[in-house]
Amino acid sequence: MGASARTCYGILSLLAVALALAACAAPEPTPPISVDQAKPPETTPSAYVSMLRSQGIKIDIPSHGKFILVNIPSFELIALQDGEPVLRSRVVVGKPATTTPEMLSSMFAIQFNPSWTPTPSMIRNEGLHYMPPGPQNPLGRMMFALDNEEFIYLHDTNEKALFNRSRRDLSHGCVRVEQARALAAWSLGVSQQEIDSMSLHGRTHSVPLTEVIPVALVYFTRFPDEQGQFVSHPDIYNNRQAEKN
Repeated sequence: MGASARTCYGILSLLAVALALAACAAPEPTPPISVDQAKPPETTPSAYVSMLRSQGIKIDIPSHGKFILVNIPSFELIALQDGEPVLRSRVVVGKPATTTPEMLSSMFAIQFNPSWTPTPSMIRNEGLHYMPPGPQNPLGRMMFALDNEEFIYLHDTNEKALFNRSRRDLSHGCVRVEQARALAAWSLGVSQQEIDSMSLHGRTHSVPLTEVIPVALVYFTRFPDEQGQFVSHPDIYNNRQAEKN
């Protein structure tokens, strides 16, 4: 082999060794992800949620989005946006014989001009019967559909005078809402005039929500009023375990 050939061979050998070493070299280590980086950022509870927690009322109210809270003993519904009340309404809840249950559900649609079909026990014991849509319908102009197995939902009513009573445990278990029109507008993100248009033609139809709204039915006999003052309410179901604070 000539000198020139030996020189080229030597260079090629060195290159091969260098490439082999490069191929075997460990990659640059990736900086580890810290636990703090992996966790989602914690959200600060709203002033309203903080007030509830300070009194031992622990309800899982989200910091973002819509949420509906019904406190059974105070006969009140509160609609919350980002953890703060934006709408309050009187409600009628179930009688002691047909109680409104505590539950966490979700609203997924609003039905306008609903018909009403009583349960077999209502037909047998109270002589109630099917009611078509119209001014005499017990569900009023709208029903707020909830996802639960107990057939509990929120609805309007044709008996508006019941909201003037101080004690409003009068229903068969569902929740009648005085401010149903305003609640429907807030839930769908439209004006109250648009809600009127949705119900004017009299045809039964459902409008799905763009995003489901969590709904909590709770039982606290001590609960804050609109001014944030804690008020004691009658234990209408003799349900003292609800004194959770």
